[in-house]
Amino acid sequence: MLSTLEDVAATASRVFGSDAAPREFRLASAATSAPAPDQLSVLAKTIGTTRARLSSLFSAADPVVDIFGCSLAEAASIERMTRARRSLGQMLVGTLAERVFESLYKTTVGTKELRLEDDRGSRTDTDYRVLNGSGRPVFRMNIKFFGTPFRRANEAVGLDPSDCFALATYKIFNALKKQDQERLAYVFAIVGVPEMTGTRVGESLPEHLVHLSSLVFASKMSGKRDIEDQIVRHLVDHDQPAEIRAAIRGFRSRIENAEWRILSARRADELLHEKLFDRVYALRVPGFTRSYGRAEVDMHFSLSQDLTPLVTFFQSLRDHGLHGVSIRLDRGEI
Repeated sequence: MLSTLEDVAATASRVFGSDAAPREFRLASAATSAPAPDQLSVLAKTIGTTRARLSSLFSAADPVVDIFGCSLAEAASIERMTRARRSLGQMLVGTLAERVFESLYKTTVGTKELRLEDDRGSRTDTDYRVLNGSGRPVFRMNIKFFGTPFRRANEAVGLDPSDCFALATYKIFNALKKQDQERLAYVFAIVGVPEMTGTRVGESLPEHLVHLSSLVFASKMSGKRDIEDQIVRHLVDHDQPAEIRAAIRGFRSRIENAEWRILSARRADELLHEKLFDRVYALRVPGFTRSYGRAEVDMHFSLSQDLTPLVTFFQSLRDHGLHGVSIRLDRGEI
């Protein structure tokens, strides 16, 4: 846990390293020092603030509250820490899944004619684009990880819980809309590991990083999701205590050994129309949104019958070329 402003500044320094930390963390670092009055202007310029702001900070009763708008104790409430732990856990699993996907692509496709381009930084509904030898995008890919089975799948949508994958209907609609607008096939890459939820993964994360994330989301800072991303990258890419490294390796190993599958937006849409009232449970429940709160209206797919193994898809790309695969994607055969 973080007990002092010095803890906050030191933890943020480790998380951001040589990268430019948000201004609030630079203020926190400055507040732990005691610069001479004639150095205030120089320090203010370095941080990107004013001399008056620093003077106010140095005289504050609680510098943490002055900088972030809440105290460390408030950020450490059970509700906030639980939410931060779950969110970091979900993002960590998502990041590991993306990296496993990259590795699978490189080792299975193994061709320079089709290059994988990381598009996650754009923060759209696309994680990767596949480019041809001319650098032209040929299809988009969105990674979907799920760790919580639909336990009532058998009675609700006629599928075994272990063979059921839920995808929000609006995501299918948006993916197909983007595909039709750009004439660029849209593909979901899907992997599930039972019970690997954000909450369970978050339980293994260091308390000081969870507390830092909780402080950020309880604060008045902007760019909160970017900071959370940076915390996750720090967890994965930088040295951690042995038990944390072992836990992350274990999560990645389970994702690597899971069955990856793909589903084109076209096929998802066709199955949605074909099996609408069988597989969209929400449409058969009166007052669904009142009964299930913020639950999404999901289409439920059979992993074994409706989806294609990812390795099979990659091998088709390698063995049969892009043209044939693109036609099958557009027809909804994959």
